[in-house]
Amino acid sequence: MNVRVIESLIPSDPYMNLAVEEALNNVEVDKPVMRFWVNKPAVVLGRFEDVLSEVNVEYCLSNDVAIVRRHSGGGTVYHDEGNLNITLVLPRSYGGRLTLCYDILKDVLVSTLNSLGLKNITTTSNEVLVNDRKVSGMAGSLTKYSLLCHSTLLVSSDLTKLRSSLRRLKKEVTTLSSEVGYYTTIEEVYTYLIKSLNEVFLWRIFIDDLTVDEVKLAEELYLSKYLRDSWNFKT
Repeated sequence: MNVRVIESLIPSDPYMNLAVEEALNNVEVDKPVMRFWVNKPAVVLGRFEDVLSEVNVEYCLSNDVAIVRRHSGGGTVYHDEGNLNITLVLPRSYGGRLTLCYDILKDVLVSTLNSLGLKNITTTSNEVLVNDRKVSGMAGSLTKYSLLCHSTLLVSSDLTKLRSSLRRLKKEVTTLSSEVGYYTTIEEVYTYLIKSLNEVFLWRIFIDDLTVDEVKLAEELYLSKYLRDSWNFKT
């Protein structure tokens, strides 16, 4: 299978990154796309989540933690420079089941964690856990163009800041660094992910940039939606 990979491992603007996610879900795709990206510190709400119930707003505003809402459903999560975001986009020719998107992404993550030597890995419908603690959560969106699911992967995130930014944790979390017993970098995990795609799943990968149309749509969404409190703080 040919897969287009878009890689951006330098921590960057969460508002623009979430605009790119929506843009990728609203353009024609003729092959699977995987995007690897990293946000500067941010709390990212699901489309239907309530800010005041989920986010410690005062803490975030005082500690340079952005508050941004994504276009997909699901719960509220914390991103920072130690969290790797992984997005999978499938053409609508793959059908209309988001569970397919979740299952593929979970298989990739579990294979990668095995490569890192981790044991006791389990999954739920939209999570990956190590020793019963969450390292990855997923959300998805279905449009007329594609199926999109995106996941977090807590590589070396600041869990103290994570807990301070969120009002509640539905499940206890951990990081890959904690589980493997040494500091693990985003770049190291990305290398394992690509190796798994090549050697385990036999995907033919080509590295690519965002297209002109994707950038244009993302910039429009960034200005008209993702920079606006009316979207990010809506009730």
